[in-house]
Amino acid sequence: MKKVLIGILAGLILGGGATWLVLRPHEEAKPEEKTGSLAITTASAALTKQLEATGLKYAAPEKVKLAPEISGFGRVLDPAPLVALLAEIETDRGAAAASEKEFARVQRLHAENANASAQALETAEAARQRDRTQLAAAQARLLVGWGKALTRQTDIATLIRDVAAGDAALVRIDLLSGEAPAQPPAVARVGPLANEGELHEVAVLGVAPSADPQTQGTGYLALWRTDPLPPGTALRAVLPTADGPKDVLVLPRSAFVRHEGGVFVYVQTAEGGFERRIVTTGPTLPTGIVVTDGVAEGDKVVVTGAQQLLATELLGSAGGTGD
Repeated sequence: MKKVLIGILAGLILGGGATWLVLRPHEEAKPEEKTGSLAITTASAALTKQLEATGLKYAAPEKVKLAPEISGFGRVLDPAPLVALLAEIETDRGAAAASEKEFARVQRLHAENANASAQALETAEAARQRDRTQLAAAQARLLVGWGKALTRQTDIATLIRDVAAGDAALVRIDLLSGEAPAQPPAVARVGPLANEGELHEVAVLGVAPSADPQTQGTGYLALWRTDPLPPGTALRAVLPTADGPKDVLVLPRSAFVRHEGGVFVYVQTAEGGFERRIVTTGPTLPTGIVVTDGVAEGDKVVVTGAQQLLATELLGSAGGTGD
């Protein structure tokens, strides 16, 4: 009796009471497969009418060309140490310039009728050497800590000013060992690690000066100028490769449902039912999410109402366990 009531309830939910639509497990899937299907007991014409009435829609995956990409991780860097180091370099540069002038003055006086003593000349030369050494040490720390990618920027002062003001952000991108492209790309795309939304384009400045302790792969330093996130934000990143574009299938985000750790879509079967398939997803694009496995080009995939189908399927499965 309970099974009958649950079936009627499911029909009311999807059919609006106009025509009975009973969804039940078609065949029990193996747990490791995480797939399932729904058998529909109504005729095809009635089914189509009911689907339209409940707003359920389906469409074929969109085929687009996509340049191969490499996935990585990153973070928004804290600019404070860099700002402090650049301020130290400017201070040391000023001190070095002043001691250079002082040495030249004392040297000239010493050469002219001994108006400056040899001891004063030695003192001026020692000060000049000290300030030179301090400047060189600060510049070396900049090179070791931030690499040639940053130090070779033509207007580093303006860049750092923008970063300090929050109008731009420096980003570190890391790839797994052995996955670096042959040549550093000019751009990459990054977004929050905890959000599967749209990625933002960043300019890759060059290779980072050190490897990440965990990934042990190649790292890149990038500049994020459009709506940058605050320092410390963990990022996901994708970098293009030199390979040519290839055809991929894309489905809107609304087509995907999550269940027991898997990602699924519902595909209409030849009998008029719906099969829940586990899929493998790829990069997220502005138009949707790439599907690398699980659907074919001509499949009719539910793009509106997939979550409703999952809820109905689970309801039917729960009803099937009782008497």
